[in-house]
Amino acid sequence: MKKISNPALKPIAQALKKGKKFFIAGHQNPDGDSIGCTLAMASMLKRMGREVYPYSKDLPGDDLKFLPGLSDIHFDEMPAKNDFDTLLFLECSDKKRGGDFEELFKTAKYVINIDHHKTSENYGTANYVNPQASSTAEIITQLFETMGIVPTPDEATCIYTGLVTDTARFLHSNTSPESLRVGSVLLSAGADIQTLNTILFNTKSYKELKLLGRALEKLNLICGGKIAEITLVGEDFKALNTDPAHTQGIVSQPVMIPEVEVSVLLRQEPDKVSVNLRSKGKIDVSAVAQQFGGGGHARAAGFKIMNGEIETVKENLVAALKAELAKLK
Repeated sequence: MKKISNPALKPIAQALKKGKKFFIAGHQNPDGDSIGCTLAMASMLKRMGREVYPYSKDLPGDDLKFLPGLSDIHFDEMPAKNDFDTLLFLECSDKKRGGDFEELFKTAKYVINIDHHKTSENYGTANYVNPQASSTAEIITQLFETMGIVPTPDEATCIYTGLVTDTARFLHSNTSPESLRVGSVLLSAGADIQTLNTILFNTKSYKELKLLGRALEKLNLICGGKIAEITLVGEDFKALNTDPAHTQGIVSQPVMIPEVEVSVLLRQEPDKVSVNLRSKGKIDVSAVAQQFGGGGHARAAGFKIMNGEIETVKENLVAALKAELAKLK
């Protein structure tokens, strides 16, 4: 298959070639796209002879612990010495999306921002933000091609994980001909689709299934069944010996109900309220999330309220969603 170079990615490629010591991070509470791209880029840069410090504020869910190279990531462990010339942020829509990196920004020569969220801010010295891309993984594959580098099988597995988790195995509307082309490139490079498909889509831990059951028991339909809402508080997690990492995929379940237009999952965490939103398409949930300081895509978005009261957050969110529903009439 003919590999395609993306001219718009050349400034990113040039910045990567100039850098010598890299700090790489994806967003907090990493999903398959964020953590997969972090691992792939860390591996690629090491092959180029660069020093790399891959970082993640949080551990990924259990379903992503199969990813090759995961043990190389520094989880919630900032570097002892700040001497990085290049910062690489993947799927971080703003400077704080991955954590508190204020000191790193003060000393780095280059800041590279790669994202596919339309709400992303151009905070880097080199930015590539493409809301038409299905995933950051799609962009990273194009970056490999632009740089003339073929992913190793492990790198391809990590990137493919991001691609299929963000497109739900090419079922979501963000799937495009380019998404399928990129998938083919990664398969040709040796992505282990049998392992990742089994673990990601045909495996659930006991804790995840128990929490899913509790979440569905707490499911409420409001606004004439147009909004599905699930709220999980500390007692829910404690009762089942689970944590917020076990909520992966829960918010997508209620959108299967024919009448539902938007699904909402609110999670009470020790220092914040985390909210995930999913839409069938009529409501742009990224616009709603932006009202609360968050962002995302038209069909999948989220936000966090630090030290928030969950019932107050719910009340304000439902009011915002009702306003959006009213516009449809």
